[in-house]
Amino acid sequence: MSALQYRRLSGDEADQAYVIARMADSTLTVDAWRARVAAAPAAGGVMAAVAGGVVRAVLAYTIATTTEGERQFIVDALVAFDLLRPERLVQGLIDAACDLARQNCKAIGLSAGLDAPGRDAVIRHIAEGAVLHRVI
Repeated sequence: MSALQYRRLSGDEADQAYVIARMADSTLTVDAWRARVAAAPAAGGVMAAVAGGVVRAVLAYTIATTTEGERQFIVDALVAFDLLRPERLVQGLIDAACDLARQNCKAIGLSAGLDAPGRDAVIRHIAEGAVLHRVI
């Protein structure tokens, strides 16, 4: 396999990556996906792991602004496809997303629909990140 590139997905690659994106959200329409890929970088977009011109993984994100005016990089979906080891695609894509987030954002977070398949993992992440204090 050729070397992986981690970068923002281009509009020309949107249709190729649509099948992968649908793995995370079966209700996603092709028009909604194209719009997400074409979003202005300040609003969000899609990062991709690409090998030999073939999209192997996507990370969809949104840039949100808090009430204090701080920008947050929100990971909305992460999907990887490989015949044997899709997990090997994930870390580089997350690292690329973090590098992008560091450019203009103060925080990074996860998002999941309340009834989405990944909801339980997000809830566990919230609980694991909690600051807990006990007197006794």
